[in-house]
Amino acid sequence: MTAGEGQNKLGEVLRTAREAREVDLARVERDTKIRARYLQALEDGDYAELPGAVYTKGFLRNYGAYLGLDAEYLIDLYRLESAQPMTEKPSVAAPPRPISTRRSRPLVVTPGVIMAALLTVGVAIFIIYLVAEFVTFARTPDLVVTAPAGDVAGYDQMEYTIIGTTEPNSRVTVDGLRENPTVTADADGSFTIVVGLVPGSNVITLVASDPVTGRDSNPVTRTIVVGEASGSPSAGPVAVAFSAPEEGATVIGPVRVTGTAPPGGQVVLGATLVDTTAPTIRIQSLAGDTVPVPNRRPSAPDPVRLTADAQGAITGSLALAPGTWDLTLTAEGQEPVRRRVTVGVADGLSGLLRVSGRSYLEIDQDGQPKRGVSGRNVDTGTRVRLAADESLRIRVGNAGAVRLVVNGIDLGAMGDPGSVVEWRITRR
Repeated sequence: MTAGEGQNKLGEVLRTAREAREVDLARVERDTKIRARYLQALEDGDYAELPGAVYTKGFLRNYGAYLGLDAEYLIDLYRLESAQPMTEKPSVAAPPRPISTRRSRPLVVTPGVIMAALLTVGVAIFIIYLVAEFVTFARTPDLVVTAPAGDVAGYDQMEYTIIGTTEPNSRVTVDGLRENPTVTADADGSFTIVVGLVPGSNVITLVASDPVTGRDSNPVTRTIVVGEASGSPSAGPVAVAFSAPEEGATVIGPVRVTGTAPPGGQVVLGATLVDTTAPTIRIQSLAGDTVPVPNRRPSAPDPVRLTADAQGAITGSLALAPGTWDLTLTAEGQEPVRRRVTVGVADGLSGLLRVSGRSYLEIDQDGQPKRGVSGRNVDTGTRVRLAADESLRIRVGNAGAVRLVVNGIDLGAMGDPGSVVEWRITRR
């Protein structure tokens, strides 16, 4: 005989309370997550359908709380009607599976995962290194001979100084002469080599060997003819000519000029501005206002007088502001020769700060204070070189005494004498 056939006080209490709340068993199942068949068994007194005393006690606590009943009272009724002690272990039957959504598996970071990630990064870095090394070692080294810029005829000396550039520390060898000297380029790649000549045609071949890659450059050949053109009534003076820079070249920094001229003669190197370059910087004040960048027309530098060596080679340089310039080489008795170049601006920010009166300075380059200068008073005549990748922050206590040149643009004084001014300078 089941408890429901005799006494079922527990079931009556539960059913009465549920019906008073006007909810059915399906609704109770959704709200309490107790399966409806267990709820029905409790109300019917069919305790054999329940999973065990321990689970039933939990059901009664949840169900009682849901219905607003005393859970301990319900448990006492169950104990009396079922005649089972509440300390009974759960039956062997599997406990009821809760009605809930399946949880996603959380991401677990284990030492194995970390090691795999580190190994992947290491392999990627190693591959990048191998590619860089392959590109470096596969590249043919450059070799440029600037003097003589071309073949030379009617030369009247028995030695010639060859000037050129190649990869740093490369070994430059000469072939085709009775004595073939070698020389090692300096850390900048520049080299000078003196060769002995013989009367007549001297065909000189130069090759540079890069010690890093072990590869040789393409050969460069120059022919120097000794004596054949001397005394010829039709032979005129050696023409003035540019060797470098090339026509239309873009140059960063001072413009280095090489060329040819009559041996021992003088040549004037000058420059004329053709067009200015738009400002490459932006300035903001401490208040966030835009500070106008002056677009002054830069003045041309003073001409430079160059003297050709015994082989007729000339070298010189000009410091030019950003813009397009016409370079000229002028020798007495000859028409000037011209070469047009563009002077560009290197990446980042570079410039010079000059102080003409005592002033307080704060200078940050990419957020880092300028050592030895920032945060102190400086005296008249102080000059500070500026260099940053992205931004410069300059704060001064006597703006009229501080002048700036940034990326070749003369910004003038930062403000009025005695005024405190702060600028933040970035690339456009």
